[in-house]
Amino acid sequence: MKEKNMALKDVKEKSDLPQKVLENVDLEDALDLAGAGRYQLVHTALMLFSTTAAILEMIGVAFVLPAATCDLQLSDKLRGIITSIPNIGVILTAALWGRASDTLGRKPAMIASASMGGFVGLLAAFMPNLLAFSICKFCGSLFLSSASSLGFAYICEMLPVKSRDRTVLICNGLVMILSTLCPVLAWLILPYEWRYQMGAIIFRPWRLLTIVYAIPLLVVAVCMTWMQESPKFLVTRGKRTEALAVLRKIYSINRGKPEKEYCVKSLSCLSETASDASDTDELRNNSILSLLRPPHLKWLLLTGFLMFGLFSLLNGLFLFAPDTINRMLTGTSDEVGTICLYMNNGNNITAITDACVDTISNSTLLVMVVTTLVYSVIVMAISVAPLSKKTLLVAVFFVVGISCLVSGLSKNRMLAGVAMSSLQITALGIGPLTAYAIHLFPTSLRGTAVGAVMMFGRIGSALGANAAGFFLSIACTLTFYGFSFMLFLCAALSLLLPKDRS
Repeated sequence: MKEKNMALKDVKEKSDLPQKVLENVDLEDALDLAGAGRYQLVHTALMLFSTTAAILEMIGVAFVLPAATCDLQLSDKLRGIITSIPNIGVILTAALWGRASDTLGRKPAMIASASMGGFVGLLAAFMPNLLAFSICKFCGSLFLSSASSLGFAYICEMLPVKSRDRTVLICNGLVMILSTLCPVLAWLILPYEWRYQMGAIIFRPWRLLTIVYAIPLLVVAVCMTWMQESPKFLVTRGKRTEALAVLRKIYSINRGKPEKEYCVKSLSCLSETASDASDTDELRNNSILSLLRPPHLKWLLLTGFLMFGLFSLLNGLFLFAPDTINRMLTGTSDEVGTICLYMNNGNNITAITDACVDTISNSTLLVMVVTTLVYSVIVMAISVAPLSKKTLLVAVFFVVGISCLVSGLSKNRMLAGVAMSSLQITALGIGPLTAYAIHLFPTSLRGTAVGAVMMFGRIGSALGANAAGFFLSIACTLTFYGFSFMLFLCAALSLLLPKDRS
């Protein structure tokens, strides 16, 4: 063993010289020898695009619905339910898609998820009424789980271990910046008033926006056909020869050398990390029930609840920010009060009448674009800061909890609007929590575990959106108190997470 480690060290230090032939190399060492370069850069960019495409399809409905109110005859009472539909579909299929990625592979799961999700999302743009539109959105959401949650795990399994945590945090910041596309695309398309009669439907800007939100998923599906399968997945399935072929391609692309010059000639049977090796029973009995047994159950419940808290705010209360800010900015200047005054003001509530109005002001879209971009830059800056994952999570939950209180209690329009827009900073916590899920579970359960943790998040999205839609109209101030309490509770529970690996 000592001689083997010295040989690996010698190869790494003299990578430009003729290399020794290495046999029975551990997968982590083999990944390190393949290097982190051009292949991982392209692969990571595609995974970022996949996650962003899923976000556009899932939260873009928050910008589509206010502009589709008249055509779809949408009442305020139903808005929360329709907004939560994309998350409900992901909740129902998260375990199924997680299992598919652990048995069939990361690549086929991503291709199937993105292609079908994009195709059905595209059909939604041509639905004539609210029922048909809702059914399409629900059916499309059944295929979004892998596209929305598998990307970070797929990124990590292609990288040397030393690069993983920082890459996940940086990618999380980049996803936040890329999510700015959601309000930007709405700003570019929705202000126009054109309309075309197409059979039973009137084609208006909101339908075009729905198409634009769905197309990126189809692009992801096409691009995925050129990507390589995860070598970690291949090793856990006993396909070490195929895993070695993937590593050779990565080495060749990264170093610009022929594949035959890759010094690793065979992988060892024990290509799992120390934590994985201790789970021999799970490797033999690869079942989702393994997550419900110690030591995984406690980490599943803890990370799941924290993800629940993040998404109940990010995809719940925050999805009402465009409509809320729109009402605040279009309210009369002599009205002084908190956000709840504008939420409950009958003059601002969109009603289905003969004079139906379903426009979003340019000022509202501008505020959403600017604040999203500013907060995205902040998230990116914090992501690359030398902070531990636990510190980031505690800080995010605490700061956003304060912002939630301020947005509900402040009587200053600008301060309340900026504070409510800042709720999207919760996105900063997704990266650290996903990184924890990747590290706390073995490769044989990783896709299932990440999918299960994200399922908790989707449950939070569905419950958060419905709770916010219902309680904002009957107990507005209490709604902000309730979400703030949950965020402070999550901050306290984050202290129970383990320290970062050295």
